[in-house]
Amino acid sequence: MSLSLHPYIPPLIEACKHGIAFMPILIEGLLAKFFDNHNIKSGSCNKNILYISFVVLISCFFISLLFLPLSAPSHAVSWYARVGSWQIDRSGETVNFTMEEYCLGNITEIKATPRGLEVEGIHSRYVNIDLNNVGVKQRRSALAGEIKSEEYTNISAEAEEPITRDILKRSGSPYYEFNFTELWPVHYQSERALIYSGTMINDLDLTKNNLDWASTSFRRSTQLSAIRSYKMDLENLNISLLADNDDVLQVEFLPNKSLNYSIHAFSSGLTELSYAQTASDMASIVSRGEEIFFGDYTLIAAINMSASNKNATIVA
Repeated sequence: MSLSLHPYIPPLIEACKHGIAFMPILIEGLLAKFFDNHNIKSGSCNKNILYISFVVLISCFFISLLFLPLSAPSHAVSWYARVGSWQIDRSGETVNFTMEEYCLGNITEIKATPRGLEVEGIHSRYVNIDLNNVGVKQRRSALAGEIKSEEYTNISAEAEEPITRDILKRSGSPYYEFNFTELWPVHYQSERALIYSGTMINDLDLTKNNLDWASTSFRRSTQLSAIRSYKMDLENLNISLLADNDDVLQVEFLPNKSLNYSIHAFSSGLTELSYAQTASDMASIVSRGEEIFFGDYTLIAAINMSASNKNATIVA
């Protein structure tokens, strides 16, 4: 199975090694040489104060470096509406984000103290992205073994246009028509590849686009090779309500959206593939599926969902 996702070559073959975990040890060694470690504990008070101050300064510097690559200009907004017992609360953000990641290495136990205390090797991953109800959730945990992963993700979203609201009550009719229009587009594209061989790995993935979703989960796998690809787009949203003096009678949630999800994987363990597409009333399910596999198998699947709706309030 090919794992080439993007023409990206990491500067070092072991770029994913956990240098951060060894950073305090490295800093301590450098400081010991700089301050003459033989006199740090038994030396003067002024020298100890200088040592501690330098440690704090260097630690803050490295911590700030960790967050610099994640910084990006953004502008967040939200809106809220309530009609009778029906309500909605949405938030969006103007942001552009691109990430390229490559990782190759071994998950092993390490000696964490001079006395040789060993800490069990573990790898974990946590991702939570939500832009105007378009996003992903990813969770991964792995024990000792060999791992290779690669990812390319590109996201763009805009939330600049104001929300428009129209309320209409026709002469002689007991009904009210409410129309909300939102022009906050989101475009999300990502490709992920993973190869693992070892004690055990759990890898969970959920993609969603305004009430539609697709998900795969690999549990307790000793061998896992997977390529996931998804593309999600949201162009605009219209919401139409029909109400009387008592409550809302009809809801039409009408986004112009698409969700395309594909996976090609081999696994030894327990795997679940599931998906759902929601109707415009925000409650009924248009289509839903769930498949569970256990053992050694190859899984190939493609899920495509879309909706292109216009404002269509029914007037009685």
